[in-house]
Parts: sequence; structure tokens; C-alpha cells
Amino acid sequence: MANKEIFSKHIKSNVKLATRYDAEGKEVQVERREDTDATAKEKETFDLLINAGYYRACIKGLSAFDKVVGGMTWCIECCDYDVDVDLLFHENLTIGQKISLVEKIVAVLPQMKCPFRIEPHQIQGLEFLSIHPVIQWLVKKSVENRAERNMRLKQFAIGQFHNNYQYKSDKQNLEKIRKASVHIKRIQEIYNPVRQYQRKDAVEEDERTKVQLTLLEYGNLPSVSKAENLDNDGQATNVTASEDSTTGSPQKLDNATRYALRKHYKEFKHEMETDAKELTEQNQIKSLEASKSALQQKLERNQKDVKDAMEMLRQECELLEKEKAQKEEMQQQIEEYMKIEQTVDVGLLEKVQGLLKQHDELKKEESEFKEHCRKDLAALQEQIEELEAFNAQDPHEREQAVAKEKERIQILKLQLAKRNRGILAIQQQLDNTPDRTELAQYQRRFHELYNEMSAKHLETKQYYTLFNTLNDQKRYMEKELSLLNSICEAYNEGMSTQHGREEFIQQFEQIVQGVKQTEQKVKSKYMEEKKRRDALNEELQGLLELQRQYAAAVKQLTIECQRCEQLQQHLKSIRKK
Repeated sequence: MANKEIFSKHIKSNVKLATRYDAEGKEVQVERREDTDATAKEKETFDLLINAGYYRACIKGLSAFDKVVGGMTWCIECCDYDVDVDLLFHENLTIGQKISLVEKIVAVLPQMKCPFRIEPHQIQGLEFLSIHPVIQWLVKKSVENRAERNMRLKQFAIGQFHNNYQYKSDKQNLEKIRKASVHIKRIQEIYNPVRQYQRKDAVEEDERTKVQLTLLEYGNLPSVSKAENLDNDGQATNVTASEDSTTGSPQKLDNATRYALRKHYKEFKHEMETDAKELTEQNQIKSLEASKSALQQKLERNQKDVKDAMEMLRQECELLEKEKAQKEEMQQQIEEYMKIEQTVDVGLLEKVQGLLKQHDELKKEESEFKEHCRKDLAALQEQIEELEAFNAQDPHEREQAVAKEKERIQILKLQLAKRNRGILAIQQQLDNTPDRTELAQYQRRFHELYNEMSAKHLETKQYYTLFNTLNDQKRYMEKELSLLNSICEAYNEGMSTQHGREEFIQQFEQIVQGVKQTEQKVKSKYMEEKKRRDALNEELQGLLELQRQYAAAVKQLTIECQRCEQLQQHLKSIRKK
């Protein structure tokens, strides 16, 4: 006792005992010095996890290690990062499972390009000064990834909606575009260029001559001077007429017919140019007359507007003169008041100003009081009128009215009592519903009960296995003992004669054969159990591989969805253009 008291005097207030595990997995009590910065970082770390959505960090019965490792695993899963490790977190892991999980997390962080480095012993030792920046970075990445995923899913849902459904306005626009496209296509087909002539022989010429000859083939005649030049040069002589009306094939014209046709086109073109000039002059005259009438109307409107504006300007000038006169009068009054103020005592002036403010406030209160009195007077007059009307009735009617009022009051009391009972029942239901703290306590107790039941079940299974093993050992030892006893008994009797010796040897061989058969059965059972174990391990590995493939498929699907959305947006932008 003395030693304990002596040592207890030297223990500091910020040193506490913490539970650690040695290499063999046994709990060891070691001293842990409290650090105010580490405590603050621990609180900030758990607050970050709770604000990010990891509400298991609120459970008080959970250890800090489980909160930290569970939060880091949850954040890595929320980041949708494809890692080739199994980050499977459970509560109450063994020391080996904890070390393995922490090492996997530390190996994954550099792959995710985490700017902070952390070691497994820092997580196991709960060094929150090193853990806090890593948790902060993981929470930020998980929040950004969830926001991006929400936006991506929203865009995907909108795209799916537009793929399967349309608004009424979109249907109407598509119908209009479809009808317009049909008419546009029909008009384009009507006004397609039609070839009227075809050159007979191809001759080397310059680019300008080729253009003019091509236009001439489709009915676009050049000017007279250009046509004459072409005739003089001999470049446009090898042209055939348009398609025949009956056969549809081009007809070849001789020189005389070609000359007559060219002359006819010149005369026709000259007439057309003359008619076009006359028509242009008439159109110009009509357009000038129309513009003249429009300008005349516009001039009349402008003159009316100017007249109205002048009238408004005159009125504004009169108002301005009045305002100036009032301003001069007010300025004179202010100057007079300033002169009077200079002659008056300052204290008296402040007192008068205070009295004026008090007078204004009293006036306001008086007006409010009068309004309140008027309202009270009106209410009292209504009550007096009601009482006079009630007194004017005969006694029988008054009794009936009083009875009706009592009955109405009784009904209202019953309704109020019923409503109070309903409110009380709802309050009881609310009281019976556990809140978040109680649910957390229930959850913690259920976890503890489950852990106890699991440990008890495991212990019971071990007892049953031990009992069955010992029972089998006992049974085999009893068989072995009985065999040895029978061999000892039969040995003395069998060795006395030659015939007995042979029977003893035969019986001994049968016993040995039976033992070998039993051994073979045990070995076969052992091999069956081993095969079953190997099959279960293979199934487990297959399921883990399937899980990894599922994660890879989900990632590939996400990439393809993003690509599909980009293509849809690109297609929409192309359609808009």
C-alpha cells in the first residue's frame, strides 16, 4: 500500500492508462499522455465524419479506432476508387485483422494520390495530429465525388426522360418542322436546275468561258456583248438543244437552226430587258409615293407629339416657377428662424425642442388612445344593443336563449375535452417513440447482446466439438482396450496347441483387417471434410473475384454513362447549330 501511495504522488494529471496489444495479441496497460491539440483534432475529426454523413461516429460505445478506420473505409468506398484490395470493415476485429486492414488502407492512399502520408502505427496509436489531415482530405474527396455523381445521375435521368417522353411544345415544334421540311423539299424539287443544252464537242478554253458555257447549258443566257464575243470566237457553237419532249434525249442542231435560235434569244432578251426597265421605273414611282405618304403620316404624328411636349413643358415651367417661389419663401423663413435662434439662449432652445418632441409623442399617444376608445365604445355599444334586444324578449324566449347558450358551452367543453384527450394520446405516443439517444443506446445494447450471444454460441460449439472429439477418442480407446483384452485372453489358449495357434493367427489377421478398414473409413471421412473445406474456400475466392468484377463493371458502366452523356450533349449542340 505504501508503494502505491508513493508512486501515486508522482503521477501527473494528464497521464492516463490506455489499452494496447502486444505481439501475441494480449492486452497491455500503458501510459498515454494527454495532448490538448490531439484532443481538439480528435473532436474535429469525428465532427468531420459526422458532417460528411458517417453517423456511426456518433455512437459513444464505439471505440475511437473503429470510428477512425470505419470512417476512412467509408470515405474510400464513397470515392468510387477502383482498388484491388478488400477493405471489409467489421466491429470488434481481432488484432491481426485490424493490422491487415490498416495496412491495406495505408497502401490505398498513395494510389488515390493523397498528398498526406501516414503510417499504420500512427492509425493504431490514434495519433490524430497525423490522422486529421488525411480524414479531412478523404471527406473532401468523398463529398466532391458524391456531388459529381448526383449531378451525373440527374443529367442521366433528364436524358432518359427526354428519350422516352416529350413536352407538348416539343411535339408541336417537331410537327411544324416535319411539315415545313416536306414543303421545302417539294419546292426544292420544283426549282431544281434543268439542263436545256448540251455541248457537242469539248474544246480547250479558259475558266471564264467554261463558266459561261455551263450557265448557257442550264438556260442562263449571258449578256449580248458576251454572246457576240462567244460567236466571234467560235466557242459556243458546239451546243445541242435540250431534251426532246417525247424521247427525253438531247437533239443535235445544225448551224442554221442554232443561229436562228440564238437570234431569237437575243430579241427575246432585249424585250425582257426593256420590260424590266419599265417595270423597275413603275415600282420605283410606287415605292416613292408609298414612302412619301408614310413620311407625311410620320410628320403629322411628330408634330402632334411636339405640340403635346410643348404643352407639358409649359406646365412644368409653371410648376417650376411656383416651386422656386415657395423655395424662396421657405429660405426667407429659415433665415428668419436662424436669426431668432441666434438671439435665443441655447439651453432654452434645447428645452423647447425637447418639449416639442414630447408634445408630438403625446399627440400621437392621444390619437392612438382615442382610436382605442372608439373601438371600445363601438364594442360596448354592440354589447348594449345585444343586451337590450335580449331584455326586450319575453321571459320564455330568454330562458330558451340561455338554455341554448349553456348547451353550446357544454358541447364546446366536450369538444375541448376530446381534443385534450387526443393531444394527450399523441404526446404519449411521442413519449413512447425513442429519440436518437435512446436508439443509440438500444443499438449499443443490441450490439453487446449480439456479441455475447455470438461468443456464447462459439464457446458452446467448441464445447460440443471437444465433447465429440473426446467421445470418439474414448470409443476408439475402449475398442482398442477390448481388442487387447481379447488378444491377451485368446493368446494363452491359442498357443497351447497347433490348431489353436492357427486359429489365433487367423483371428488376429481379421482384427488387423478390421482396424485397417476403420482407419480407411476415418481417412475417407477426413478427405471428404478436406474436399468440402477446399470447395468452400474456392467458392469464397470466386465470390470475392465476382465482387471485384462487379466493382470493375460498375466503374466501366459509370465511364460509359459519362461518355453517353457527352455524346448526347454534343449531338444536341450539333442539332442547335
